[in-house]
Amino acid sequence: MLPSLASVCFHWRISKAFTVVGLLCLGFGGLALPAPASADAGKVLANPEIIAAKTLVDKKKFYDAFGKLAELVPTLTPDDPGKPIAQFLLAKTLYELGLYQSALRGLDAVAVGPDDPLLREKLHQYLLIQRAVPGDLATIERLSDAAESMHKAEDVDEIRFLLAQYYYNIGDQDKAIARLQPVKPDAGETYLKARHLLGVIYVVKNLAQPALEAFKDVLRFEEQVGNPSYYAEYRDLANMSLGRLFYSIRQYETAGRYYDHVTEHTTAWLDSLFELGWTYFQMGRIDRVLGELHTLNSPYFEDRYYPEARVLESLILFRTCRFAETLVSVERFLRDYKPLKKELDAQLAGQRTDAEFYDYLFTLSANQKTLSVSLRRIFNVALKDKRLQRAFASVVLANDEMAGLDKLIRNTSATKPAEELKADMGRVRAVMISEAGGLARRRLQRVREDLTEIIRQGLRIKYETMKARRGSISESVRIDMEETAKAVSEPREEDSEHVVWPFDGSYWKDELGGYTYDTRSKCTAAQMRHSPVKSTPKDAKADDKGSKSGDNAAKPANSTKPADKDAKDLKPAVDGKGASAGEGK
Repeated sequence: MLPSLASVCFHWRISKAFTVVGLLCLGFGGLALPAPASADAGKVLANPEIIAAKTLVDKKKFYDAFGKLAELVPTLTPDDPGKPIAQFLLAKTLYELGLYQSALRGLDAVAVGPDDPLLREKLHQYLLIQRAVPGDLATIERLSDAAESMHKAEDVDEIRFLLAQYYYNIGDQDKAIARLQPVKPDAGETYLKARHLLGVIYVVKNLAQPALEAFKDVLRFEEQVGNPSYYAEYRDLANMSLGRLFYSIRQYETAGRYYDHVTEHTTAWLDSLFELGWTYFQMGRIDRVLGELHTLNSPYFEDRYYPEARVLESLILFRTCRFAETLVSVERFLRDYKPLKKELDAQLAGQRTDAEFYDYLFTLSANQKTLSVSLRRIFNVALKDKRLQRAFASVVLANDEMAGLDKLIRNTSATKPAEELKADMGRVRAVMISEAGGLARRRLQRVREDLTEIIRQGLRIKYETMKARRGSISESVRIDMEETAKAVSEPREEDSEHVVWPFDGSYWKDELGGYTYDTRSKCTAAQMRHSPVKSTPKDAKADDKGSKSGDNAAKPANSTKPADKDAKDLKPAVDGKGASAGEGK
């Protein structure tokens, strides 16, 4: 371990040898200026320019400090022991002015050895820049070059998590795990982030049991540490991840319990309802599947984008031989999403560069009326990708920095160095814009590909429905119908805790997520025979009188959530086909 700053300064006094450590005693840590031990050291220690600049920084006169330091640093030779201090003060000044990228490049110029106490201050300054510009890979890469002992003790857990994220993103999972394991609950929010990321990595590595324990550590935090304001978000994230984990190993009842613990009426809750619908589908609880989809299709969530929910609803209606309802559902879906696909195609057309595509998105965001409501919904959902959000935020900060450099130019005597910083920042900003535009384009292209596939599935359901109404049902479809007929449940009857409330088009906000659906199969014995049977016009007409989507939805009056207890231990292996924690199925 390195000695404390006070003992370093004392050692300088008795060693009579000038080093950078001596200059640290000029004011870092609030220590008094020591008496010079030699004439040469005294000349450097008495350097009025460095002392004056340090005083300006302490007094928060950053424009004046920049002017003095920007003119001083070029005059110091590379072997001048005062140069690293002056460069560090300049970088710190730029940081305090909110010029983070300029400060980063200023820090890079500070050349100090591994045993120099200034290195710890330099590393901490990198961390401060990372906090100001979250996700900036440049600062994380620089933090990774130093041993943990070189960081301030209070920074170590945060740096462990940042480096683990970095290693995970570049594919070095073992290094990421090694960084995350030492983080303890007393690290607070950093611990919650670390345990969740640890669980995600274990899922990727097909290690189900360690992943389970990591996610449950997040849930145990409340009992061990408490329930701070930031905890609810991580609790929901852990419950979602556990739901996905158990779904991936086909323990659907346990998955459903964890999904059911996600806090209601949050963003995560809607995602949990959609995934819970698939879980019920795997369990054969078709009544609950349609109930969850019924909630997602409510007008309360018109701004959310769940096209797969419409297709799943149509598929279930088709497999229960509700052909008229199937056609209504699938036609509604195609009516909404086929024009949307064409509109999205138009937005992605052309030969724009990545930078031009970013500018195009910026123009759209300023004038959203040029987009339909549905397409704005897709754009909003697609562009909420976390990596993309960080890229957009970096561009915003780069714009702010350009404005800050303009202000620096107006308020400093060192206008030429400030103008050089602005020119350098302009090049950095151009790269950021291009990267953000490229990410956005690729994200929207993936959304378009997914939507194209979902529309194809909808058209397939429509085609099979038209065939079925004519009595032509393929053997594979007939088998699916038979399996669904066995899985569907009888409608819920009224009892002391529930009342059957036929759906009349009105939604009760306090019952969202609690609807069930009459899913009795309407398939006839003739339709289930292993040879095509033609339906008569009378049959088709009768079928057109089927109930509307949502009829006889059971309205739970006093529903209760199940206890959070696993039905059984995890199986030892994951099949590798399920969704990883933190990703959709």
